[in-house]
Amino acid sequence: RELIEILAISRNQKLPQPGEESQILELLIQRDREFQELMKLAVDQGKIHHEMQLLEKVVEKRDNDIQQLQKQLKEAEHILATAVYQAKEKLKSIEKARKG
Repeated sequence: RELIEILAISRNQKLPQPGEESQILELLIQRDREFQELMKLAVDQGKIHHEMQLLEKVVEKRDNDIQQLQKQLKEAEHILATAVYQAKEKLKSIEKARKG
């Protein structure tokens, strides 16, 4: 925008110097290329951000799955510990019965 304003002012004030308009045009073209590169970068970063969000959801789901499995393992551990205790008690009573 500034370059266009400068070009407009220079046209109104004086006759352009030879090559001045082409220099300004080159600057405009260069700025446009830079802008297009930045836009492409922004689009790429947007895609990466979207992929990251999807991956974060997958990680969150996996974390929940792991927590559920840990809970189930603790319950199984408790059940097995109880069963082992009861089996030991049963063996003790069988042992006493044989001796008696």
